[in-house]
Amino acid sequence: MTPGHTAALATAVLLATALTVTTVPAHAASPAPAGRLVIGDSVTGMNPQALKSRGFKVNYAVSRQFSALPGILKSYGSRLPRNVVVHLGTNGTITLNDCKRAVRIARSTRTVFFVTVRVPASWESSNNATLRRCDRSFKGPRVRMIDWHRLSDNRNDWFYRDGYHPVESTGGVAYARLIDRAVDRHRR
Repeated sequence: MTPGHTAALATAVLLATALTVTTVPAHAASPAPAGRLVIGDSVTGMNPQALKSRGFKVNYAVSRQFSALPGILKSYGSRLPRNVVVHLGTNGTITLNDCKRAVRIARSTRTVFFVTVRVPASWESSNNATLRRCDRSFKGPRVRMIDWHRLSDNRNDWFYRDGYHPVESTGGVAYARLIDRAVDRHRR
């Protein structure tokens, strides 16, 4: 290879590297913090890639009830990450007993983040109140609240016609960003 070819090749490699770096999304530019899991229902499943790209493992199921949470947490055993985000309550009522039981299963070495629900159903406000009561039941950083309901209020453009499943490109991205920022702010 001639010196001119070597210089051209080096310039091409540098240009390709620069282009690659500038196209990396800001939230993926640094290594993802370890120990991030989201457990949810179909709302969580509307854009799991937005969560995964922020370093979260995602465990969701359509029509999942909050009452399934203690069993799900137990199934992880010692593999349960330090930061567990829960968005359940869209499909039915949350009991304070199930909520407290879930936090106890997670143990005091983890933080459980409860995401408030937005759903046009009779249990919306009572579920959000139950999550807040559960939060107040534990001292210190064991439980944190993420207020999706407040952030998404008056943002009908973020949702499909049903009013609670977020559109992937708008509401789904805002949802993932909110969760990511809350966990970054309070992670262990």
